[in-house]
Amino acid sequence: MKKPLLPLLLSVVLLLAACGSNTGSGSLFKEGIAEFINNEFVIHDTVSSVTNSSNFSEIYIAENQSIEEVSSTISGHIEPVEKSEIKDDKQVLVYDRLFVILTKDEENSANTYIEVANDDFVRNNYSPSFFNGLFLLWVLDDLLDVDDWGKKQNLRCNKSPDYCYGGYGASGGSFKGLNQTPTIRKGSSVRGGGPGSGK
Repeated sequence: MKKPLLPLLLSVVLLLAACGSNTGSGSLFKEGIAEFINNEFVIHDTVSSVTNSSNFSEIYIAENQSIEEVSSTISGHIEPVEKSEIKDDKQVLVYDRLFVILTKDEENSANTYIEVANDDFVRNNYSPSFFNGLFLLWVLDDLLDVDDWGKKQNLRCNKSPDYCYGGYGASGGSFKGLNQTPTIRKGSSVRGGGPGSGK
C-alpha cells in the first residue's frame, strides 16, 4: 500500500530539481544569447568582414527602446562576461567569443541598433578608438586574445583607414572598405553558432 508513495516523491524531487535548474545564467533551458537576440529583435542588416568575406556581423534594430532598456533585456536573459558603461551613446556586452554592441540609431534616437559579432570580426575589423571609454585596452587584449591588440590594430587602421570599422552608425550602415552596401542575409546564422559561422 505504501509502495506507490516512493515513485510519487521521486517525481516531485525531480520536478523541483528541473525547476531549480531553470534559474541563473547558463541554464540548460535557456537559449544562447545570439538565438535570443535573433528571436527578440528584427534583423536590419549585415556587415561583412574585410579580412574574411564569410564572416559577418548581424545588425538588429530595437524600435522605441533605449540602450538602457535593450541592455537590461539582453543582460537579463544571460549575464555577460564583461559589460561596459554606456558612453557616447554606445555600450558593449561581451559573451563567450561574442560581442553585442549597442548604439543609438543616429536617424531616430528612439531606436537602438544591436550588432552581434564574433570575436574574430571585432579583432580584424573594429577600430580600437570605438572602444575608448568603454574598455581598457588590456581588457580588449584579453577578450580578443591578442597582445597589444589596440596598438597593432591602430597601426593597421592608420595604414588603411577605409578598412577599419567604426561601428554600424559611424560607417553609414556599411563597411566602407567593401565599397558596397551589405545585404540582409536570409536564414540568419545566429542560431547556427553565431555570426559568420554559416549553417
